Amino acid sequence: MRKRDKVILIGLFFGFALFMGIVLYPGDKPAVDGQGTGIPKEQPAQKSRSTADLKKSAAMSSQAHEAASAPPAENASSDGDPYISYPENILKMLDIDMEKIIEERDRFKNTVTHVEWMDRINEVLKNLDPKKKEAMIQNHTTLLYLKDLLNDAYLSGKIDHDTFIKAVTDLMKWHQQTYQTMLTASEYEALYEITPEAANDIIDGVMEAAPRYSYILNQQIPAEEVAEKVQGYKLEEVDSHFKKMILERDQIGKKIGEGSMTLEQARAALQKSQAAFIERCKDLLTEEEINTIFGSVAALETGGAQTEPPAVLGNSDEIELGFKIENPDTSIDLVKTKIDKTKLEDIKFFYQQRAREREELIARLDAGEIKEDVVENTSNEMDAAFEENCRGILTDGEYQLIFGNAGVQQ
Repeated sequence: MRKRDKVILIGLFFGFALFMGIVLYPGDKPAVDGQGTGIPKEQPAQKSRSTADLKKSAAMSSQAHEAASAPPAENASSDGDPYISYPENILKMLDIDMEKIIEERDRFKNTVTHVEWMDRINEVLKNLDPKKKEAMIQNHTTLLYLKDLLNDAYLSGKIDHDTFIKAVTDLMKWHQQTYQTMLTASEYEALYEITPEAANDIIDGVMEAAPRYSYILNQQIPAEEVAEKVQGYKLEEVDSHFKKMILERDQIGKKIGEGSMTLEQARAALQKSQAAFIERCKDLLTEEEINTIFGSVAALETGGAQTEPPAVLGNSDEIELGFKIENPDTSIDLVKTKIDKTKLEDIKFFYQQRAREREELIARLDAGEIKEDVVENTSNEMDAAFEENCRGILTDGEYQLIFGNAGVQQ
């Protein structure tokens, strides 16, 4: 991913996995499926649901259809503040009001995505009007909150793929437009590293490039050919079970963040969810169809294409493994092959714990409780603790594989 694209995506909603090119069985969430393949949506028989469930689903579908077919609505302002707004069409689709958003969006202030974006704002816009900065905080946490609701609606089947893509696109465009109302053209370009006029084209390009079926791992066959070889209803059913697995993974992640689930419990729940998906695929698909979609039965079972390990692209290592690979010569597949899963889970925990502590540190800095030199010193101490923890569970060879020669003891 080009740097300017990553900058604008971080500001818009980067950090949610349901978006760009997903890896099948990471410890994180997925990226969205994107363009349609022309597959007829033949629906297999489904388990019966209660009348209440059917009514709720129908209501959501109706609202989703209206929101998807209507042009972007005017944005609603908050208490007359010219810098704070809400995307009304998405609020209507999700059946949520501004008061609900105001009540719940603050929990996203300590997420890595929000902290990283505010770091970017503080770095680039050093003399920013405090009123504008507060509006940026509120608009960005609103973005993250609504995106989380869209994720759940899509993964649970309340909205379809096309509606999801349209809603995410509108949400991203709404958010970047809030900056156009607050910043000069030069400030906007300094922040996003693109001109305001180019933002919507980048968003459209990214969303148009997203694959329809994210679980297809076979890199040797074009997606269109997969659609010709496997019946449409089977692809749709696999997609349904895949999204169920990802939704469960998302919920597990939230429970870990809340402290209501231990790492051991989470690991067991993730393995159970993954096993259920694999078993369902084996029940539904022939071996030839599995080979067509996943490359091989082994690829289905491991969640990785059986090809030459690719280079780490963008933040794909953080999405799949939950931590960043520092060694530029190491691939995700190589790390997964060479290092025990339990060790990888522990490194992920150390990495995310450090991220949470940094978020708290930045929050204290923003509140004026501590100075920048304290942040720098404490951050260095966090890095040292992270390295010590990783060395405590890895051999020198394993540490080098992930972090490179610079971190290996001589």
